[in-house]
Amino acid sequence: MADKPILTQVHDVPGGRILQITMNRPEVHNACNGEMAKYFLEAWQTFQRDNSLVVAVLHGAGDKSFCAGADLTALNELAAGLAPSGGAAPTAGELENYAQNNPGPMGGSRIVQHKPVITVSHGYTYAGGLELFCHGHIRIAEPQALFSVACRRWGVPLVDGGTVYLPRLLNWGAALPLIITGQRIRAKRAYEIGLVWELVKKGQGLTRALKLAQQICASPRDALMADLASAINGSHLSLKEALTVEARNLYPVATSESMKEGVARFNSGERFWVV
Repeated sequence: MADKPILTQVHDVPGGRILQITMNRPEVHNACNGEMAKYFLEAWQTFQRDNSLVVAVLHGAGDKSFCAGADLTALNELAAGLAPSGGAAPTAGELENYAQNNPGPMGGSRIVQHKPVITVSHGYTYAGGLELFCHGHIRIAEPQALFSVACRRWGVPLVDGGTVYLPRLLNWGAALPLIITGQRIRAKRAYEIGLVWELVKKGQGLTRALKLAQQICASPRDALMADLASAINGSHLSLKEALTVEARNLYPVATSESMKEGVARFNSGERFWVV
């Protein structure tokens, strides 16, 4: 259905499959309401559980926006997970259960993905949309893209990972001014502070993301997934503990068929360059 708020498309490529996720409410800058969050959660859970899906690419429909965040006209829908039965104020236990178990107001934003995710912005990337953009392990932007914790103006908190991902991706010096002020920055500035990994020409963001996703699918799988997991799971640990996490991957990867095949290709003269 073309009118669904989240569209998914699977691309079969050499080495695996790419899940393309399209936020499809361009008439409201792809802002997320309850219906969209429901389909979002389904898409992220599908990506997490289906081993044939190697890379996810997230982008926004239309020509103006990646995502403008939560649809504030439908805020009650997004906050439904907080509401106990009967309409009474939630208890401390219910609030803690929400914090521990709710997948996120914008649908699966609290799921930690251990497979590569690429996010692509070509326009407004505001509030919850900026939070979603930060979930990308690789983040691409076109020059007209704009980024802001715009919810600062309306008194709405970051609750889909913004206070977690922004400091980890950018360091405090760049993240805290964005979080505190809600200041809008352009794609070039976002690239300079590390929010964006790669700037591409206008209209080329999705094409570039799919090309990178195809390249990732063609890479030997075991080492790639082990390294990504080590980076994610070791980021909060001491150096010694993180090095131990990394070292645990050596034997299973070194004995994997994908590494044996990759080394054999290298020894036969094949060379693979990142493009």
